[in-house]
Amino acid sequence: MSTFKILFSIGLSIMLLASRIHAEPSSSLVDKDAAGAFVQDFYNWYVPMALKQKNSLPWETAIALKPDLFVTKLALALRVDSHTFAKSDGSYTMLETDPFLNTDNPCEHYLVGDVVEYERSYRANLQVICRGKLNSKVLLQAEVIKKKDHWLFANFYYPQGNDLFQLLKELRKKRRNDLE
Repeated sequence: MSTFKILFSIGLSIMLLASRIHAEPSSSLVDKDAAGAFVQDFYNWYVPMALKQKNSLPWETAIALKPDLFVTKLALALRVDSHTFAKSDGSYTMLETDPFLNTDNPCEHYLVGDVVEYERSYRANLQVICRGKLNSKVLLQAEVIKKKDHWLFANFYYPQGNDLFQLLKELRKKRRNDLE
């Protein structure tokens, strides 16, 4: 076989391999997109429900109706917090805002912005559209993990530098101190 034919065959093989690698997205990119879509689907369901609910806590409804969307530890921590408050005489502290919206006055639409991969999870930045205008500020980050082929909310991070598990831990500590 001539040198030209060998080089041509090698070159052609490299081009075909490169085009195949470029055409197939990495599993990381696929997971990143899927994580963002999972979060967006949740907020497309949750926000209208939260806007309609006036006499109950929307996050309690979400945990009750869709517990399979949350890691067990998170769902349990929220249920315990809700139960503790419900059993109190009103003197205990509870979450001050909706933990999934980071506000008590939700806007009409929440949008997933950047999705960032962490060690074993993804964090989706959430922005809001209020009165038809996009607020470019990130309101919160929803952390999701993939277990088997199912996405789950693992935590929520707030611009103030804390997260939902930290807030719940601080509330438990405050309640203990209030009782002493």
